[in-house]
Amino acid sequence: MRLKYLTLCLLGLSLSACSQHVIKTNTAQMGLEQKAINSINAMYEYPSYDYRGKFNINVEQDRDQSSNSKTKTTLDAGVKQKVDQYLREQKVKLNQQQKQALYDAMAQDNSSYGQAKVDKVIHGMATILNDMQFEYDGSVHYRQKIGSFNLTARYEKPTLLVQAKVPMVLDLNEHKFYVNYFGLMPYLVNKENQNNLAYFDFSKYQSLIKQVDYKKFVEYLKASSGVFYRLADSQNIHTLPVSSAERTAGVVEKIRLKTTIEEAILQSTLYGKVNEKYLMQGILNINEQSLEKLIADEVDAQSKSRTGSSKNTKASSNDASVVSQQLYQLVNQHFGVEGEEDTYGSVSDEVSVAALEAMAAAEANNATARESKYNSSDATSEVNLEAIMAAADAPQTVARDDDVEATDENGLSREQCGSLLSNPKIIYGDAQYCQSMHGIDVFHPTQPNTSDLVSYIAKLSALEELFSVYNQAQFIDDHAFKTLWMKHQTEINQALPAKDKRNPLIMDISLDEKGRAINYDYDLNYTSPELRSRVNIKADMQVLNYGKGTPIDRAQLKRARTWSEVSKGSMLEQTIERFSEKMGQSGIVEREAQPYTLSLDDQLKEIAAQRYDATRSYEQTYKAIFITKLTESSPQIVQRYSTQELQEIASVYAYWYSSEEVYNPKGAALKTIEALQKKHHLEDDEQFNHPLGEAVYRIVSYAMRSDQDRQAWKKLQAQYKQPQQLFAKQYQIQFERENGASSEEKILLEQTANILGQVYVAARHNKLTLKTIQNLKVEHEAFIDYEIFKDVYQKMLSPK
Repeated sequence: MRLKYLTLCLLGLSLSACSQHVIKTNTAQMGLEQKAINSINAMYEYPSYDYRGKFNINVEQDRDQSSNSKTKTTLDAGVKQKVDQYLREQKVKLNQQQKQALYDAMAQDNSSYGQAKVDKVIHGMATILNDMQFEYDGSVHYRQKIGSFNLTARYEKPTLLVQAKVPMVLDLNEHKFYVNYFGLMPYLVNKENQNNLAYFDFSKYQSLIKQVDYKKFVEYLKASSGVFYRLADSQNIHTLPVSSAERTAGVVEKIRLKTTIEEAILQSTLYGKVNEKYLMQGILNINEQSLEKLIADEVDAQSKSRTGSSKNTKASSNDASVVSQQLYQLVNQHFGVEGEEDTYGSVSDEVSVAALEAMAAAEANNATARESKYNSSDATSEVNLEAIMAAADAPQTVARDDDVEATDENGLSREQCGSLLSNPKIIYGDAQYCQSMHGIDVFHPTQPNTSDLVSYIAKLSALEELFSVYNQAQFIDDHAFKTLWMKHQTEINQALPAKDKRNPLIMDISLDEKGRAINYDYDLNYTSPELRSRVNIKADMQVLNYGKGTPIDRAQLKRARTWSEVSKGSMLEQTIERFSEKMGQSGIVEREAQPYTLSLDDQLKEIAAQRYDATRSYEQTYKAIFITKLTESSPQIVQRYSTQELQEIASVYAYWYSSEEVYNPKGAALKTIEALQKKHHLEDDEQFNHPLGEAVYRIVSYAMRSDQDRQAWKKLQAQYKQPQQLFAKQYQIQFERENGASSEEKILLEQTANILGQVYVAARHNKLTLKTIQNLKVEHEAFIDYEIFKDVYQKMLSPK
């Protein structure tokens, strides 16, 4: 938590209001929360200081998880039998080895939507983090607008010792960020610069930095730091005994705050929400005009960069994306719209230049009026909390829960979904609706799932919406925020988890005789049922040398080089290609030894291609793939339904996720599907599992497209020997297939395709200029699809 404040300090190094005065305290009249707040704010009251600290992270996994991860996951016998029967009825032909590989892949991937993979990642992270120690130190100098942060990571085992130190410096005077990442990634730095800092220059943003009101920024940081203590219950903040060693170090008092991670996150989030506009407009002084200028400058810089790159070497002709961008720029220049930078887009002819100028002028006037209104209201330093709260109580403020309930008129309520938990026979569409709309998994009522997390996030979003009405570009400090917090205590308590399910956070502050914080100690414990693990973070930080921070070595900054200079000629640059080739050889040998270790999706692509070649039917291919993808994510559903029911559900999914061009049943076939929709309650969008349906469709459409494209491409290559003709014909076919074209449009499409064929030939010879597209007319522009151009260009580059 302290690192957050430290980062904010480094971003606000040019605080002109910071001087040498110390905090004035009246300990006789001051409560513990105010003492803690004043001690933290000491960091903003002195022109400089040093800091240092350390932290470690310990990840503990559930015992059953670690033991289960060592055993090979196998597919449930009942599910395996059901899948086998389904594939047999669909006439999918697999030998025994292929079947086993398919079952192994499904078993590996279906554990709670990939939970087994998550477990392995967590186990790997725990193995590393539990044995790592992190230390940091640095100094902050407000008047010089500079600060340093040095991070050291140490990993120690009986036979291995690794230590990396990464020094960093932020200089707002020179507008540069310095870092030496050699300790972290030595292969990225050449020998000459191993001891030098690399810098990133952000001087192009100096106008934005200069317009920041740092005096207001300090007040905002102070209030933000004090929120946790201001909102603390009296029983959760108390003093601790001071040991003799601590007294020797200058500690005269210790204050402990006991809270929870959930409360701290919510307090910080809502405080930021009510001050969002004030931060942007009152502190950062960013409005619509300055944002427009920043975006315009970025676009101009990118335009110049791309213009320069359009004249590059032969390598660009081998990159379909680069040539596609060059074509886009040339088309814009050809039609006189060089200033437009929307990716692969153009300005509508219906919008005139005069209209655009009028819109811009109107927006500028509105922005000026808004800024004038804000400046006049900002004359008063105190926030008019009563007015803000009155506005919040207006009828139009927030969409309430009854509005949300209205969306369930045609579906199942939460109570109805709850009643399905004890129902042995559940209609498929109802089960998916309860999962989609209420986060209730009717097939896994006793197992922990992400529904609790989804519900918690939804409640937090509703609270943010509730507090957003107080976001009126006026500063709400910690005192005013406490009033809002208490007003909505009921809603807050409803959004937070039960007290026994919250994760504890303990913060200890040690004060010196002047009331300044000199030690910060944090103890954070987080338990995640979804990830089946617990995380403990212990951190401490010392602040010392108030007003006498250690000077930063300016000579080191002068020796700094750009990132490209530091990495030029490094080991990585010289050896990565050979290293990849060697690794590739070992990979080939492994694949030859175990030919059926393909991923599940790769295996399904092969099955889809086999089934489509045999049936030439989209529906049959979709149904063949559906059962496997369903088993991957939801094996419990496969167990609940018969193979006949699964085939019926697959038929509806095939219809729902296809386009009319791909699959458009009529007559008796359509009536059959409509009957199946009613039977399985698959008539509304919320009753479908969209990731499942779309994943199957992608695999099937790939099989269809790759087959058709391969055969058609071979015929075209045999028919058209000239590159220009081949490109033009293929472009015309793909454009017509994806967009359609009337008989009149086909003439313009053919003309456009011929010109793009010339573009291909010119680009391959590095002779692509405006002259190449001189015959392009306005009516041709509608037939230029840059994605299709890129795809056909890539086909042309591929060997025959």
